[in-house]
Parts: sequence; C-alpha cells; structure tokens
Amino acid sequence: MTKRLLFSSESLHGHVADDTPEGAVYRDDGSRVDPDNPRACFGCKLHVRAGGHDPCIANLPGTRHACCGHGLDRTPLHDNPAGYVAFETGRTMRFSGLVGGERIRAAVDAVLRGENPPEGFTFDADLPWWHGLTDNQRTYVTERIAVGVQEQVRTVLNGQPLSEAYLLGQAPWWDGLTEEQKALVWASFGPMLAALVREALAQVSAGE
Repeated sequence: MTKRLLFSSESLHGHVADDTPEGAVYRDDGSRVDPDNPRACFGCKLHVRAGGHDPCIANLPGTRHACCGHGLDRTPLHDNPAGYVAFETGRTMRFSGLVGGERIRAAVDAVLRGENPPEGFTFDADLPWWHGLTDNQRTYVTERIAVGVQEQVRTVLNGQPLSEAYLLGQAPWWDGLTEEQKALVWASFGPMLAALVREALAQVSAGE
C-alpha cells in the first residue's frame, strides 16, 4: 500500500516525511514510508501500534487524546508545539516534544489537581468543538463527520466522483486531490463541525 500524506510534509512518530507523486518518503534518507511497518518513535525509540497510545504516556488519566511529540520541538509544517494533551474537561495543553513522558505525566497530574500547567506547558485559548456536549451529542457529530467530509470533497471537485480507492476504503479522503483542493477541504472542517454541533444541540437535546 502506498502511503499518502494530507499535507506536503508531516511528522510520522517524529520522523519528518514528504509527500511525492510516488508516495510518502522519509526526509532523512529518501526511503519510502511503509504504512504496515512504521518507524519506531523518534523520541523514545519504542514502536507505536496503529491506533494505540504513545508508549511513554500510555493511559494518561483524565484525557481524551494525547501525543508526546515524538522527540520534535515543533511540528514541521505549522511550527506548533509538537506535543499535546486534550483533557476530558475540554482544555488542550501543548508543549515541546522534547520534554519526555515523565514530565508530561507530571504536568497532567498537576492540572488534574487543579494547578496551572508547569513552565513549558500552556493551554490553548480556544476550547474544542466537543466541549460541553453530552455523550449523545458528541456521538451525533462524530457519526456525521465522514459524510460532511465527502460533501466538501465533492464541492472542491465540482461534482466529480470521489476517488474509487477512497470509496473502497483503500485510501484517505484526500486521495487524488491537489494541494489547493486539500487545503480548501481542510479549511472547511471548522465551519462543518460548528454546523454539526448546532444540529446536535438542537436535535439531540430535543430528543433527550
């Protein structure tokens, strides 16, 4: 299977990769990215299972999503802090991917005790889309995201059919799109989620 990236450059477990017409390649040596055999984490050198937790911060309490940053200070494309923890309370804390799992766990424990994030850790100013929603409302939104993405892809394709590989579940939604088209769909995510949240608040609340 050929690995394709959403953006022109991404970090795959801390290893920077670039998208090419032939598929994704690692920047350090030009070797092809094998999605079935990913490289170990650049930071802790441990393998990360697909869909699994980062080994150095597995099973963090009080969190919904987290990334250790995989040994990178900043993300390669957007130059943001490479690590983050999204708490169940709705706050997201960001930090350099160089801090390591022990400091990340200590920072999470401090926040859960009601303390401010320690030095080097900061909260996002904005709250995520799911903040304050009930479980049923979050489910309403997440179950409709894929359909919303398909609609946005059709829009940028001016009604042309979506990639056959994507429809067969063999490729991501951006398969076959140009960089400009991918950027347009990506930019639509925020408004799309906001619309779905409004629907969830109106329709699910009325039925609960």
